[in-house]
Amino acid sequence: MPISHTCTQICRLALVLTLLMLGACQPGQHSGVDEKVDSRPNILLIVADDMAYTDIGAFGGGDIATPVLDDLAQQGMVFSRFYAGASCTTTRSMLMTGVDNHRAGLGTTVGAYSQPAANQKGKPGYEGYLRSDVITVSSLLKEAGYQTFMVGKWHLGSAPENRPSRRGFNKTFAIQQNSDYFDDQLGSFGFGHRDYWRNGRVVKELPPDFYQTRAFTDEFIQYLEQHQSDNRPFFGYLAFTAPHYPLQAPDDIIDKYKGKYDRGYDVLRALRANGLLNSGLINRDAVYSNERAGIPAWDTLSAAEKAVSARTMEIYAAMVDDMDRNIGRVVDYLKASGRYDNTLIMFISDNGAEAASATRGHAPRLLPKAVNPDNSLGNLGRRGSVVLYGEAWAAAGQGVFREYKFSGAEGGVRVPAIISFPAGAVKAGINHGIASVLDFLPTALELADFEHPAMQSAAPVYQAPIGKSLLPVLQGTRDTVRGDSDYLGFEFWSGRGVVAGDWKLTGLYNQDTSELEQWQLFNLADDPGEQRDLAAQEPEVFERMLAYWNDYVRKNGVIIAEPYVPVLRKPAPTE
Repeated sequence: MPISHTCTQICRLALVLTLLMLGACQPGQHSGVDEKVDSRPNILLIVADDMAYTDIGAFGGGDIATPVLDDLAQQGMVFSRFYAGASCTTTRSMLMTGVDNHRAGLGTTVGAYSQPAANQKGKPGYEGYLRSDVITVSSLLKEAGYQTFMVGKWHLGSAPENRPSRRGFNKTFAIQQNSDYFDDQLGSFGFGHRDYWRNGRVVKELPPDFYQTRAFTDEFIQYLEQHQSDNRPFFGYLAFTAPHYPLQAPDDIIDKYKGKYDRGYDVLRALRANGLLNSGLINRDAVYSNERAGIPAWDTLSAAEKAVSARTMEIYAAMVDDMDRNIGRVVDYLKASGRYDNTLIMFISDNGAEAASATRGHAPRLLPKAVNPDNSLGNLGRRGSVVLYGEAWAAAGQGVFREYKFSGAEGGVRVPAIISFPAGAVKAGINHGIASVLDFLPTALELADFEHPAMQSAAPVYQAPIGKSLLPVLQGTRDTVRGDSDYLGFEFWSGRGVVAGDWKLTGLYNQDTSELEQWQLFNLADDPGEQRDLAAQEPEVFERMLAYWNDYVRKNGVIIAEPYVPVLRKPAPTE
């Protein structure tokens, strides 16, 4: 479903008139670098890594200080049903291209712990990096006359030709995937070495006071400062690694939440779920399960187990707090430089909370590779430690939603999302329409008044985006850009799902049995926790949703791994 060059003439007219009233532009000054003043909006995309749905106060939290994000939510639009991919790579590929991840080249993760299954290898869409027949939003905006820069996690290809500096960004300071947060540059389980790239070249050495979240922000603000005298608008992509594991925080903030979580994850989940139910984001009478299979009740843990577990959540909270503070530094700079009002800021998490632990997910295969970690209680979260907070705290962070990252359930793919744009007269409040990471590129191109090249040719070089511009929603001329038959599909590691209107068809992958579970049908309007399977009661809806899924598979080249299990690099059996 390709997009048009403009969402509606009314939407564009409203935006231009608003900017004129604010004295931000003159008619006709929107064609790029040759103009004295280019009045088109700046675009700032901020992505958190593995952040839970309710970590932000505006999304039902409150135990973690997130005043900057709360303020952006208060001023702008909050999306209650914003969908990402189920993993870092899938989301980033769709954000950058507006094309489904299976068509963009990231049908599955290709790297240290995962390879395509035999029936996926060599097939289009399973390359493990962005394909050459997709064009990034950064390349398009650069061509449109924008200054473009990117800082943070890339995860779309590590070869020199696949780095962000070759994908449309003028300036970059990036890393392919997660590492320790300090200057040791170790892989995220304490093994291997992670390269940082500045403008595509490997950075030889990091300063001893390096901490990722703050260093990324320092670099990003430097780019803003360097761009200050340039009359062109900018597109900035700030891709934090926080709060992805390993959980590590600077000394000046790591103890801020000491004792905050001593009552345990059962209490926190009740508080977060209640906060979400009272937030207006979901139906106040929504149902969900208080029980999570495999998670022991907090009171059954020993004192030592409680101390370690609570400490992991303290560190996680400090990381989210520190990220919010650093987003505040960027916002403050934009305000001080007079560019805040004319900047659209979009914030999302890339997927649901990460539930990896010593016994769950891919962590058991990787933890033994850590080299001499110091996981003593006093060193947890500091240099040399390898900390995960596990599925119990992840479940608390997801509130009422089921499952986590890597899953097709709501807990894997529904993410917090905020868009703020003071000069754009954004309709502040909560929007309940379905929105997607696929929609970012069309929205950005609409703002830039620039057409995707696939719309200009009968035989385009690049794949056409399938998302929809969100400007009509932001301007308040429409409640949603998708009708009940405009479905969104997703699949990762055989976890499948499709949403259309209030309905959700979910087919999960069971990690314990390495089997696909049966399709389940849920009405998310009153059951966002996916507790009541209506497949038997609603056969017509079930068949319609299944037809959507089959259409999604056909159009996007989805290949379910055979024998229905991703090829994971498992540890050798012990003697």
